[in-house]
Amino acid sequence: MTDDALLALDHVTKAFAGQEILHPTTLSIARGERVAIVGPSGSGKSTLLSLLGTLDMPTSGSVCYDGDDIAAMSERQRSALRSTRIGFIFQQFHLIATVSALDNVMTGLQYTALPRSTRRDRAINALTQVGLDHRLHHRPSQLSGGEQQRVAIARALVKHPDIMFADEPTGALDSDTGRTIMDLLFAASDNGGASLVVVTHDMHIAARFPRQLHIHDGIVSEVVDQYQGIQS
Repeated sequence: MTDDALLALDHVTKAFAGQEILHPTTLSIARGERVAIVGPSGSGKSTLLSLLGTLDMPTSGSVCYDGDDIAAMSERQRSALRSTRIGFIFQQFHLIATVSALDNVMTGLQYTALPRSTRRDRAINALTQVGLDHRLHHRPSQLSGGEQQRVAIARALVKHPDIMFADEPTGALDSDTGRTIMDLLFAASDNGGASLVVVTHDMHIAARFPRQLHIHDGIVSEVVDQYQGIQS
């Protein structure tokens, strides 16, 4: 692992019911780096993302976060890592329907020791950052799809993460709204210095990333300038 690597996979595999879904994979992601993971449905994109985000453990090989092997951590320690240093954004927004945008964003800090007033202030700042300071008290049903995804992004941003993972974050949105969401993710990465890893099947989105990983049938390879020049 290089000095600037935040995440490193070393000969990592993942198998389910005896079938290897992810074949031996070695890669690292640097601090502040932007990476797109592309590939067809069923290729292993979400499996790779789950391993990178410490949501799942490898069948073999090692995953190191900031130099620490996650296999040496307890589940409590891994949960603390995810809740304080890693942000997740999904295609489905996973918002709590019965509470406001502000309260949804505050859930991103629920496992911290921060006082409620601090969590509230940080949630307001995160929602302001994604342009929703005028929708703080609206529930998800009162928001458009694009606004709900902005709330989900704010929920990831509120913890000031080292890295953000987004799994098809524009998949449920029209192209114009999806472009706006990607702009927000890039801006958030710039402002906070966080690494950004996005799973997408959209080559126009992938073309916006300086580094692209292609996965097919569980085999990960680097893409070199294949989609450069495609405009988003």
